[in-house]
Amino acid sequence: MTKIWRFMGIATILMIFGTLIVLPAARGMPHFSRKYRTSCMTCHEAFPRRNAVGEAFRMRGYQFVDDETYRKQEPVEMGDDSYKRLWPNAIWPSDIPAQIPLSLAARFLAEFDLDNSRDDDVMLLFPEEVELVFADALGDDISLYADMIYISKDFGGNEVESWVTVKAWGQYQNLFGPENMFNLKAGTVGIHGLSLYTARDANNYSTHFYQYSTWAMPKVKLAASGLNDFKGNPFSLQPLVGLELNGVGKRWAYTTGLVNGDVKNPVNEFPEDDIYFVGIAESSPRDVFFQGVYKFGGMPMDGSNAAEEDPLKARPEFWRDDNLMLSVFGYVGRAEVETEDAAGVRRSADDDYWRLGGSFRVQYKDLMAGAGYMYGDNDNPYGDLSSDSVASHAWFAEGYYYVYPWLIPYLRWEGLDLDLPSGVAGLDPDQDRSRLIIGTKALIRANISLNVELMTYTEGAKLQEGMDNTLFVLLSAAF
Repeated sequence: MTKIWRFMGIATILMIFGTLIVLPAARGMPHFSRKYRTSCMTCHEAFPRRNAVGEAFRMRGYQFVDDETYRKQEPVEMGDDSYKRLWPNAIWPSDIPAQIPLSLAARFLAEFDLDNSRDDDVMLLFPEEVELVFADALGDDISLYADMIYISKDFGGNEVESWVTVKAWGQYQNLFGPENMFNLKAGTVGIHGLSLYTARDANNYSTHFYQYSTWAMPKVKLAASGLNDFKGNPFSLQPLVGLELNGVGKRWAYTTGLVNGDVKNPVNEFPEDDIYFVGIAESSPRDVFFQGVYKFGGMPMDGSNAAEEDPLKARPEFWRDDNLMLSVFGYVGRAEVETEDAAGVRRSADDDYWRLGGSFRVQYKDLMAGAGYMYGDNDNPYGDLSSDSVASHAWFAEGYYYVYPWLIPYLRWEGLDLDLPSGVAGLDPDQDRSRLIIGTKALIRANISLNVELMTYTEGAKLQEGMDNTLFVLLSAAF
């Protein structure tokens, strides 16, 4: 009976996707496509992954060089441009979008357990995510971003739970100095900065985020520990609330910020709240991070070639940009670790920790390949349970190949080694893991994509019950 249900589930998915393939192109397009009357492929290799044009557009505060030349929807002026000469005896002029800059995205995920390790071999999360996004530039120097996302997850065959997240930030471009050298962002920062630049979750082909960015220090199991409660260090490289300073030049870009990683609702587990603001912590920002990248060859990172080449001009080989990128990332933080014993006595200690990593990505014609490594150290992640520090080693290697502009097979091998203390009740000291992700992304239309992806663990499968040898089929659409 189980095999029959599995077959029926796969057949249903394939029928749905087969129907979508023959549908006419979607009428709706994301906001920036409407604003500039251009295809999603102007800025994306395969959404959400941006190409060089899209990256420059993002880092310039959602504007092209000579932006007014390319806009097809003229904004509403909030004061004549001549007021700039009168300032401070006049309000500095700006503008607002002529239409509310909203986009809608949705993801529909099917999971097929090939090992029969779950109670339900087929899990349909229809939808897995529905995202409403507000993003645009307000005048020359101010940009705003906000999103509200409905999320439905099972985390490896567990009971499905749903919640809503909110993110928002504002950025002031060209705070001082040379153009685009110092830009200040406040709110939910680090969406692109809290990671290795060449391997960002926000710029990823796969259905799953990178392991190096999503793992957190393993928790102590209460039932085996004899404790009433344990609050460990929840840090992972997720977006966090704080301040960020960033800049971009022709061959380089950087991001640095002040945040707090001791968050209330980590992104890699079921949250405490049904609706929450991503990255909110229990205390004020006190951690610092830095990201840097240098690009050899290819298009300038700041889009400064736009004067010679129209960024909206149709390029059939829009993904090609032969280059080599080198990226570094560092983070220094502190989290509070708390334990409560069977007698109700509560103790707390600080866990000072840091991360340091580097990566590269090379792109040549239709092939992209890259790898990265990140080392970490937590000096006291288990408080009074153990005085041992914990070293972590996270790594990945990946590759993509454009068989056709709309068909992109990919491969990612990644691992995590943790030097956990032994002798801590309720803590398994052997939690090393590695996994292989093999998939293909197909663009049914410029704004509709299909992922078919297999995840298999080569080490630590017992830690990821319900995820090992699982086939994921994901349909994504943005309008």
